[in-house]
Amino acid sequence: MQVIKKLWKALTILIPATLISACEPIPDLVPVEMSFSAGSAGAGATQPSAALTQSTFGKRVRDAVQTSPTLAQSNTRLEAAKAGRDAAKGAFLPEVSLGLNARSQRVDSDIADTTPYLRVSQLVYDGGTAAGNLTAARARVLESRGDQLQTASATALAAIETYVLVLNQREIVEISRRNVEVHETIEQQIADRTASGAGSNADVLTARSRVADARTRFADARARSDRANARFREVFGTPPGSLTAPIPAPNLSRSDLQIVLDSPQIRRADATLAAAKAERAAALARRQPDIRVSAFADQDVNRDANFGVDLSVNYELDSTGKRRAAIAAAEAQVKEAEFARETLIREITRELDFIRSDQQAGAQRLREAQIAVRANADSVAATQEQFTIGRSSLIEILDAQRDYVNAQERLILAEQNFFLTNYAALGLTGDIVDLLGIKLTNWDGLQ
Repeated sequence: MQVIKKLWKALTILIPATLISACEPIPDLVPVEMSFSAGSAGAGATQPSAALTQSTFGKRVRDAVQTSPTLAQSNTRLEAAKAGRDAAKGAFLPEVSLGLNARSQRVDSDIADTTPYLRVSQLVYDGGTAAGNLTAARARVLESRGDQLQTASATALAAIETYVLVLNQREIVEISRRNVEVHETIEQQIADRTASGAGSNADVLTARSRVADARTRFADARARSDRANARFREVFGTPPGSLTAPIPAPNLSRSDLQIVLDSPQIRRADATLAAAKAERAAALARRQPDIRVSAFADQDVNRDANFGVDLSVNYELDSTGKRRAAIAAAEAQVKEAEFARETLIREITRELDFIRSDQQAGAQRLREAQIAVRANADSVAATQEQFTIGRSSLIEILDAQRDYVNAQERLILAEQNFFLTNYAALGLTGDIVDLLGIKLTNWDGLQ
């Protein structure tokens, strides 16, 4: 008992001294955690759009995201990060071990016995190593949450792009099919005129060449449509079948700075940086000794119970240089995370500038493409009318038809780009997840 009292007295002096000694500063996760809290982008910042959630288009996109294996992988990584956080919490709990010691010795006679024991050990001080590891583990949870939001946003945008692409390719296939029919009709007219002596073999050969080009164009369109269908099956998990018209993206009023900082990618980068700083703090804290208090109980050779308390102080001298190398590596990882975040900000800012440019130019491009289609349609009609009075040839009609088909395809591309540009902006912030009513794995915060 005297030994225990002396040990306890030493603890009352040593523990406060160690607790007030210098610990490495640990990054504050509150700002990062708040960026992922309920009401943030991707977590309820925007109410679901009724037009999207109630439409067949929106439902199919939402189902594609929620059943995506890519998102399922992200959910699994989040669960793994939570498990790592829970494991890091264990450093603050007592370690309990129960065992059995077996002993055999030969003196004057053989002696063999077994002694059960119970030991409870508690970490008292480690300079902040355990706290740094826990903070890093908590930051990794936030990092995984950011990855989950980014994956959901990217998958939703990819699903919308694929949906629109399938519809557009179907339009182009139909345009190409009609174009072949027009060319074949005119080719036959030219052949008939030549047979009656009103045309030339050069016109026949030219018409055949144009028909071959139209058929090649039709085959290419069908191939692109098949690839779009294959892409659809990859993203949605089902064949496209009959598709309804897509719903335009809702408008959201956010400043460009908000869009950049609210991006799941930036929030994820913030969490990555916080984790790197916490791991650096843990690496620096390992320069401090760690102190543990233990209590044990066992039996002596007479089967009498023994109880005791001990204090262990361990200081690693780092004779191998492993600790110094770990600190240097942690410092480098912090710098890398800082540079990665800055690079990401620049990339997202560039993408946002591209989107703004496309939004401004896209409307003008769409108007001009519509004008071009109408003008080329009128040109085809005018050329056909002039042919009836002998002022144009059938080859000129084919030329006008070719320009008309090109204009129609350019219009489809302009409509596609203009339609997807607004969704791309929503994908940057993660609002696309909220607007589609996508339900992700329940987020319970860091806890």
